[in-house]
Amino acid sequence: MTLTKSYLNRSLININDVIYGTNKFMSGIVSDNTDKQSGLVKTPVLGPDSGSSDPTVSTNPSAVGARHINTTSGEVFVATDVTAGENIWKGQLGTDVKPPSYFGARGVMGGGQASGGESNVLDYVTIATTGNATDFGDLLVGNAIGGSHVSSGSRGVIGGGDTTNVLQYFAFATTGNTTDFGDLVGNHYYPSAVSNGTRGVWIAGQADNSSAPMDYLTISSLGNASDFGDYVANTNGGGTCMSDVRGVYMGGHNGSAAVDTMAYITTATTGNATDFGDLVDVAVYSVPGGCSNGTRGMIGGGAEPGSPSIKTDRINYITIANTGNSTDFGDLITGRANMGGCFSDGTKGLWCGGKSPALRNQIEYVNIASVGDATDFGDLTVARDTGAGMSGDAS
Repeated sequence: MTLTKSYLNRSLININDVIYGTNKFMSGIVSDNTDKQSGLVKTPVLGPDSGSSDPTVSTNPSAVGARHINTTSGEVFVATDVTAGENIWKGQLGTDVKPPSYFGARGVMGGGQASGGESNVLDYVTIATTGNATDFGDLLVGNAIGGSHVSSGSRGVIGGGDTTNVLQYFAFATTGNTTDFGDLVGNHYYPSAVSNGTRGVWIAGQADNSSAPMDYLTISSLGNASDFGDYVANTNGGGTCMSDVRGVYMGGHNGSAAVDTMAYITTATTGNATDFGDLVDVAVYSVPGGCSNGTRGMIGGGAEPGSPSIKTDRINYITIANTGNSTDFGDLITGRANMGGCFSDGTKGLWCGGKSPALRNQIEYVNIASVGDATDFGDLTVARDTGAGMSGDAS
């Protein structure tokens, strides 16, 4: 058989089509074979990391979606947020690995002074949904009048108040009574507290106003508190706000008068407080309520200087990372003092209870990112003042 030149040329064209992928009937790709790096060249898909334990917030993945297998439990984790040292991992069996937080979706108000005397009641609300509070459990020590609080996102700790140095704790996800944690260094009368999610610090509040100590503890570890440093002045009854770096104490009473000063600490590092600025339009004491979203901090309510019977409805705010004076935010629905029960989910800030002049059960809220007046949220189960408020995760 004799092959013509034209036939040979057509055959060569068809072969080139196959090789170079220009033939309309064939792709020219025999196989991806990406695991062998032959055929179509692609970046190989890497398998998951593994270890005998769960990942930690310091297990730094390459990207969101990276996987880690706990070879002991068999649980597979997927990275959902990648920030060096603050990574978030979601486990297929429901285990969440994330940095500790000082606020969350569930708000809890504990203790205080009710019409019948000292209250041991714990109430809670779901902050995202307005409505009345529900019973959570009871305090181990009901003598928490003027006590203060810290949160790790999963655990809440209440300490001090009136004449006690007792610390008690509970888990946000499980309703029930509190359990003994340890003791503060001394008795703190109307202290305030801040947290970065890992460490809690109680600021000032000595009964005799002779000193202004600060105590700290590690929220995840039971035990007694340790000395942190000293506040800038002898005071009690102020409000606080915080970020994951800094805690700010606002206002208070120095033994003879209300003050308008603010000072801050770096929560992770022991030492004395440093001046922050002044409250611009009001000096307040009698436990005004403070809350924050980690960026913006607020203080609202309290008593007017020189006139304890006059309760203020003013709300001031600051940017926690920047020292300076506060700015007007808006007004509470009702001027109130002796609140203490304030908390946030990072979006809403809530004020609970108080006195004006009668004991109140009212809860009201603001949207922290937007200046404006407060709105009704619901009611506590028991009207009371000088309680301790905190928030954490319900799951």
